[in-house]
Amino acid sequence: MAYEILKSIVEAESRAVEIKQQAARQAEEKKANALKQQQELLEQARLHGKEEIQASVANAVEESRKAIQQILQEADESCAKIAEQASQKKEEAVKAVIGKVVGTYGSC
Repeated sequence: MAYEILKSIVEAESRAVEIKQQAARQAEEKKANALKQQQELLEQARLHGKEEIQASVANAVEESRKAIQQILQEADESCAKIAEQASQKKEEAVKAVIGKVVGTYGSC
């Protein structure tokens, strides 16, 4: 009877050691899985961040293009107005010079 009790105690201790080892292995596996998931989430965050940056840059470029087109259109309109004003003043200047020349030297 004592032998049976000692045998069951030894078996129980052996099972306890085995259970501890198994628990330690499971804990290491869970830790490794958690680290792997952490790396995957970090990589997903990096990729998502890059995509957002690229989208923001693309939007900024598009807005810049629109602004540049607007500025060029306004510049073209301003240049056309200045050219028209210069043309009108040129005619006035030519008439004034002719008037001075003809007026000073008489008619031909």
